[in-house]
This record gives sequence, structure tokens and C-alpha cells, in this order.
Amino acid sequence: MPPFSPEPTGPNPAAPARPDDAGAAELVHAVAAGDRAAFARLYDRYGSRVYGMALRIVGDPALAEDVAQDAWLSVWDSAAGFRDGRGSVAGWLLAIAHRRAVDAVRAIEAGRRRADRAARLDAAIVADAAADAGLLRAEEHRAVAWCLEQLTARQREVLELAYVGGLTQSQIATRLSIGVSAVKSRVRDGMVAMRRCLGA
Repeated sequence: MPPFSPEPTGPNPAAPARPDDAGAAELVHAVAAGDRAAFARLYDRYGSRVYGMALRIVGDPALAEDVAQDAWLSVWDSAAGFRDGRGSVAGWLLAIAHRRAVDAVRAIEAGRRRADRAARLDAAIVADAAADAGLLRAEEHRAVAWCLEQLTARQREVLELAYVGGLTQSQIATRLSIGVSAVKSRVRDGMVAMRRCLGA
């Protein structure tokens, strides 16, 4: 774990970026040995440049602060891997910041792609469910129509007047010139026959 957590406030105007000098590599070697003061000096010297690299890639100040923080954690963890002669300290630090920033952008894009895929899948499921419901309603309608055809003419007549025409049993009795008890009997017998037919 690093010896301190730099405040994620972006470039520090009190510590402007300075070019590499002979002491930069020694600071990194000291950090590798666990020297907290060397880590603080390295941060003071290059903090604004690391943040600037992150900001150029991610384009968001708050995210750039997080990326820079992550880059400095990586510096503390990987300082032992720095080798003199393979490049400048600034180049090494900026390469770390660049990798962390690119990783952050990729993670955000991957999250958006996952969200887009989930939204498309949800829409497809809803559309399929609606289509299935429509097919089911059509099948049910055909089944009811077929079962109605299996009833006697008298049963079918009273059921159609009651459930399609919306007439009361008294109105049906008047319409058909039969007693209310006869209407009730035909409705009951017709419903029993319909339940058996639809159940089958």
C-alpha cells in the first residue's frame, strides 16, 4: 500500500511539472525500497503530468483524478521494475498513467455495451411476450368459437345473448318467449358443456 494517498484535485499549481533530472531515477529506486519521502517527492514532481495524461485520455476531470490515483498506486507497487537506461522516469510514469486511463475508458465502454445488450434483450423479450400473448388470445378465441359450435342451438343462443349481447336472463326470456327458469337451465348446461370442451 502506498505511504500516502495524494489528494485527487488534479494538477497542483504549487508543484509545476519539471523535466527529468539525474535525481529522478534515484527517487524511483528509493520508492522501490519503501521510502515514503521519496514517493512524496516523486509525486510532487510529476503529479500534474500524470493527471494531465489521464485527463487527455478520459476527458473527465473526476475520472482523471481516479485514474491518476490508480496510476500512483501502481507506481508504488511496481517501482522495483523500473530500469535505468530503458527510458526516462517521466516516460515510465506517463506510460503507467496511459495504461490506467485506457483501461478505465475500456471498462466504461464495456459497461455501456453490456447495458445496451441488456436493453436490447429486454426489448426482445417484451416483444416476444406480446407476440406470444397475441397468439394465445387468437388460439383461445378459436377454441371458444369451436366449442360454441359444439353446443346445441338453444344453448348457443342463450349464451350469445347473455355474453355477447349483454342481456339479462329476464330479457332473454322475453326475447325468446320462454320462462326465466328455462333460460337459467340452458345457460347452466351450455357453460358446463363449454368448460368440458375447453378443458379437453
